[in-house]
Amino acid sequence: MIGLDQLCSVAGKVALVTGGGRGIGLMMTEALVASGAKVYIASRKREVCEKVAAELGGADRCIGLGADLSTEEGVVGLADELKRREDRLDILVNNSGAVWGAAFEEFPWDAWNKVLELNLTAPFVLTRELVPLLANAGTNDDPARVVNIGSMLGTVTTVWTAYSYAASKAGLHHITRILSTNSPIGTSPSTRSRRVHLIPRG
Repeated sequence: MIGLDQLCSVAGKVALVTGGGRGIGLMMTEALVASGAKVYIASRKREVCEKVAAELGGADRCIGLGADLSTEEGVVGLADELKRREDRLDILVNNSGAVWGAAFEEFPWDAWNKVLELNLTAPFVLTRELVPLLANAGTNDDPARVVNIGSMLGTVTTVWTAYSYAASKAGLHHITRILSTNSPIGTSPSTRSRRVHLIPRG
């Protein structure tokens, strides 16, 4: 019988968790490291990521990187950095996100765009940029995985005034459906070595 440690093992796999230095991202990072993966974590606060990485075992187990994923330059730069360090990526967790709450009559244009760029645009572009590494890692029997962290606020209406956050997560849910069924990383016969998943937290 296969034990739980074998069933849940990701030993030898390479993962990237954005926003992996705190909160839910940190919990996912800790679980992946404990299960045997080599994990890269990235956020704007490089020093936080490096501190967490050192606490979790250092360069052989966890590596902290700095990246401003609210900009195209930051997203592409992170992908390029990973390509310089690794020839494959087994697991990509798009977890970084932002929230902004304000009254409907006062909701700022810049705040709307800031949240959409980090919560929706960045996961799409980062996934696109990392397809070559995902393709190198995955097989039909053991596909590479993209995990997008959504939210229940993307599926239900609420009186909470985080309008851009709810819209961004609803968009992330839908782009996940599209990428998982009809895309260069989806489930067509030529791309079954990659899978795209969604976890709606909350």
